[in-house]
Formats: sequence, structure tokens, C-alpha cells
Amino acid sequence: MNNYDQSCPVCTGSDELIIFPWGNYSVIHCNKCELDYCSEMIEKETGGNSSPVHLDGVEMMANAFHHTYDLALQYVKERKNIYERFLKRKCDKILEVGCGPGVFYKPWLASSVDWSGVDINPYWKEFGSKNDVPISNESTDVLTEKYDVITAHQVIEHVEDPISFMKSLVALLNPGGIIHLELPNQDSLTARIRQVSSKISFDYGFIQPPMHLRAYRKETINHLFNHMNLVSKSVFVCGNTNKVWGQVRDYSLYQKLLYSISGRIGLGSVLVGIAQYHP
Repeated sequence: MNNYDQSCPVCTGSDELIIFPWGNYSVIHCNKCELDYCSEMIEKETGGNSSPVHLDGVEMMANAFHHTYDLALQYVKERKNIYERFLKRKCDKILEVGCGPGVFYKPWLASSVDWSGVDINPYWKEFGSKNDVPISNESTDVLTEKYDVITAHQVIEHVEDPISFMKSLVALLNPGGIIHLELPNQDSLTARIRQVSSKISFDYGFIQPPMHLRAYRKETINHLFNHMNLVSKSVFVCGNTNKVWGQVRDYSLYQKLLYSISGRIGLGSVLVGIAQYHP
């Protein structure tokens, strides 16, 4: 069993850890890879080593599913071109890990790509059955098919052991395959405001117990890719409403303005990491 009080979950370093209190919990910062994290994950999703998703988030994703097809299709078209540029071949099969309601299923199908979606939350399997989306509750550890692209959107910040998680993804890639991570940016404008004082914010940036107990920066993702011997193709930040890499969500006018501005000044809340597997 890993002792994250003494070693970083991403780079496994132990000499450059700084522990400090934040409100009623403690945060550990790794100076080697720039990860912020809480050592103990008390609450976990049933059947997995990951922290739970807040019920408000589940409800928001379920509601957005029914009227965001056009946005998801726009993202799929743009991303497919980029994936195939890296692959140097057609993208035929894609696996989405932590797929939630499966909002990308029909857009990928319309783009002639075979989409598979897995999510350990049984709610999403039932949701998929009601909405004609084939969602599995299987763990990535038991999957055997190989994929050209594996995506994990807003997932790895929930994962207790990111190294084991990444190993399970790499094992499912075809040679030359792509891993695409999307997660909260701990260096974003929003996160920095939340790091001013525990009297202002219960959250320490995107450390949000019990939901998010890992908070990543660009440096952290690069360390993770290097640790997995993956070739980093692109690691960058953008706004939530970015026209290629944004999130499939409903946003108010105020949110659209805020995310547009923060993205333009390089302090967007979305961190994207794309890497390639060369065995």
C-alpha cells in the first residue's frame, strides 16, 4: 500500500514534499513535479480507487447531455483531425474512460469512429441504457481490446494512484496510440484565487475534499508522461469554452465571459495533456 505522506503519487519523490494546513485539512505540495494533493482518500466511488463525483456535477452532466450534441460534434471533428495528425493514420477506435453520460458517443459514431465508454459509477450505465448509449462499468484493468485514442476528461484528479491508472491505459493502446487527458488547472485564475487564504476558500485551488484530492499543473503532467515513457505531444491550458478543447457544458453569459478572458491570458481552468505511445 502506498504511503503518500512520504512519497508523491505522480513522481514518487520523497525529498521535496512540503506539508501545510489548509482550514481543517492538510495539503502536500511536491516541489519536484508541482503536484498538490491530500494523502488519504477516505471517500471512494464504489468499486474503484477514486474519489466520488459531487451529485451536483452528476446532475449537471445528465441535464446537459440532451442538448449539447452540436457542441460535442464540433469538438469531435476538430479533435479527430488533430489525433490523426499525430497517429499518421485513421482513428478507428476510441475509448473514453470516465465517460459519464457518454455525450461523445453519437458524435464519434457520426464521424465513423468506434467509441467505447466506461465509467465505474453504475448511475451512468443505467443512464446509457435509457438513452441508447453503450456504457460499461468495467475497470480498465479487465479490458482487452486495443484503441487508437484513449481519453479521460475530468478523471485523473479523482484517481488515488495515477501511475497505476496510466499503466492500465497504456496497456490498451495500439502502437503509436494517443492518450488525451483533460483536467482542472491548478495554476488557473480560479485556482489562484482559491489559494489566497483558507478564510476565503475551503478549496485549495482545485483541491476540493472529498471530491478532488489531486491538483495538477503543466509540469506535473509532463512528469507523469515521462514516468510512463510516453512522448508528450502537447501540454497546455485553455478556457472551458475553447472551441477545440473546451468542455461540453451549459454556461451562463457571465461564465462564458470569465472563461474567455482567463483563457486568453493563459490562466484558463482546463489543462490538456496529449501524449503518444511508442513501444
